[in-house]
Parts: sequence; C-alpha cells; structure tokens
Amino acid sequence: MRTLLRFSILSSALLSASLLHSPLACAQVVVPAATATHGYDFLTMTAAEGAKGLSFILFAPAFQGKTDIPLEAINVVGTEKYKERIRQNGQLINEQLSALTLAGWELVSIYTTATLTNSRCYLFRKAKN
Repeated sequence: MRTLLRFSILSSALLSASLLHSPLACAQVVVPAATATHGYDFLTMTAAEGAKGLSFILFAPAFQGKTDIPLEAINVVGTEKYKERIRQNGQLINEQLSALTLAGWELVSIYTTATLTNSRCYLFRKAKN
C-alpha cells in the first residue's frame, strides 16, 4: 500500500511537470504587450462634490490645458434642487471621463480619498511612445 501511495505521488508530480511545458499550458501564459516595455504615463482625475468651493474636478497632470473644472455645489435646500445638481455634476464628470478615453487614456482604478469627503479619484494610464 505504501509503495502504491509513493508511486501515485511521484507519477502525479511527473505528470504535472510535463504538462506545465505543454503547448496548451504555454498558450495560457500572459505575455506583456510591447507597449508595456516603454512604460506608461499616468493621469489622475479627482471629482469632489460638496459645498461651494469644495465641488470641482482636478486633473494631475493637466488635461487639454485644464487643471480644474468647477462643479455645482450640492448643499442646497430641497430634494429636487439637490437631485438636479447631482445629475448636472454627474453629466460633467461623465463628459470628462469620455474625453479622457477618446484621447487614448485607459481607466485603471477608481478609489476614494481620505482628504476630501464625497470625492472619487480616477486613475488613467496611456502607453508611452
């Protein structure tokens, strides 16, 4: 029984090692794109919604010559006005996201910041030439 168990373990190890180098297994290996060898440029778009002066879109570095775009303040009285401001800001944020992707920027990650409430950061990358 012990010999059979040893044979089973040894045969499965050999079989696994031979399959790792099979054409099928090699076809599943991810090869980095040629552009990745040149690296990437990164751009961060931060969208913050809050009181007047705290509602904006920031670009780092600048995008299309802009470093910031004001958004509508959302601290208003009334549900309908609040919803309308949120909708307007969302539309402007979506327009900027669309412009970035049309310019060749690829969205990598979305995260919130610890420094601003009601804010999101969008991290983009573009292959260097």
